[in-house]
Amino acid sequence: MSEIIKSVLSNIDRGFYKAAKSKASYAYLSELMTEKGIVPTQVEIDQTVKRLLVRSGIPVGAFDIISDSHRDSLTRYARDTYGLQLALANEGIKTKGASADKLEKFFATTSSTVLFPTYVESQVMLGILATPILASLIATETAIDSHVYESLAFTDVAVDQQLKKMGEGASIPTTKITTADRTITLGKYGRMLEATYESLRLQRMNVVSLMLQRIGQRIALDETNEAITVLISGDGNTGSAVVDTNADSTGVLDYDELVKLFLAFTDGYNMTTAVVNSTNLRTILNMAEFKDPMSGFTFQRNGVLPGPMGASWFRWDSTDSSAFSTDRILAVDNSMALEQVTEGGVVTESDRLIDRQFERTAITKWTGFAKMDYSATQCLDITT
Repeated sequence: MSEIIKSVLSNIDRGFYKAAKSKASYAYLSELMTEKGIVPTQVEIDQTVKRLLVRSGIPVGAFDIISDSHRDSLTRYARDTYGLQLALANEGIKTKGASADKLEKFFATTSSTVLFPTYVESQVMLGILATPILASLIATETAIDSHVYESLAFTDVAVDQQLKKMGEGASIPTTKITTADRTITLGKYGRMLEATYESLRLQRMNVVSLMLQRIGQRIALDETNEAITVLISGDGNTGSAVVDTNADSTGVLDYDELVKLFLAFTDGYNMTTAVVNSTNLRTILNMAEFKDPMSGFTFQRNGVLPGPMGASWFRWDSTDSSAFSTDRILAVDNSMALEQVTEGGVVTESDRLIDRQFERTAITKWTGFAKMDYSATQCLDITT
C-alpha cells in the first residue's frame, strides 16, 4: 500500500487543486486513492465518526440521538479525509497529540508542501462539524457550481397530498412539485489568516490545528445565525416566513405553552429540534414536568439535556440573527425543514503557502439556505 500512496503523491502538484474543482481537495485526494484500490473499511469509518463525536463535545450518551444529517456529515468527512490521513502517515507527519510535529515539517518535501492547504481545509471543516446545532437544523445539503439556486418548495395543502380512492378508469389526482418563485442567493463566509512563515514554522501542528478548527467553528456559528433567520423570516419566497404560535398568557412560559408549540405541528410532522435562549431554557429545565429523577441523572452523568417533547434542545444566545429574539422558541422537523446549498465547500487560497511561506491564506465558503417544507417550522412567541 505504501508504494501505491507514494505513486499517488508523486503525481500531485499545484494543478491538483484546480482538478478538485467544486469539491474539497481532501475528498479529491481520497478519490485518487480509491482509484488505486485504497478504501477505508466500515469499521475504520465508524471509529473515526466516534472520535469526531467526542472531539465535537457530544456526550457519549447522546451518540444515538444525534440527527441523521449530522451523522451523515461526519461519515462523509471520515470517508473523504481517509486519503489525507494515509498521505500524512506516508510523509511521516504527526498532527495530533503531544508529539505532534512542527509546522515546518510540512515544507520538508515537495509532496508534503502540496498537502498543507488540503490539511488546512480539513481542519476548518472539522471545526464546522463540531457545531452540532447547525447539522440538527438541516434536512439535506446540496452542492452546486454557481452562486444562485432555484429551490424546490413543498407548499401543498393536506388535501392535495392525500391519496384518493378512484373508480376504474378515473383520472388520477395530480400533485405538482414546482420550483419556488425566486432563486436563493448564496453568501460568502470567510476569514483571512495572516502570519509569517517564520512566526509559525516552529509551532506544533496540534496547536495550529486547534486554531484552524476555531475558524471553522466561527464560520458554523455565522451559518447558524443565517439558518435560524431563514427558518423564521423565510428565504424570500412567498409564504416562507413562519407564522408564530402565540402564547396564551403573555410573557409566561409554562408547560402548557410547550404543549401548544408541540401541537402546532400538523399530522405527518414531528418536533425534532428546538432552539431557545438561556433564560427560557432555564425556565424549561426547572419545570416540574421535566424534573423527574432519570432526566436529572442523565444530565448530571452525560451532560445530555432532557428532551422536552422528545426534541433535541439547543441553547442559542447569539444576537446576530435578525429574527431570533428572547421572546421566541424555534422548533423544526429537521427531516424536511431546511436545505443548505453550498458551492465548492471550504476553499483555501494561497500561492505563497505552497511556494515558500505561510503569509496570507484566504479561507472561504459560499453557502445559503432554502426552506423546503414550510409546515416543518413552527415558532412560539412568548410575549404575544
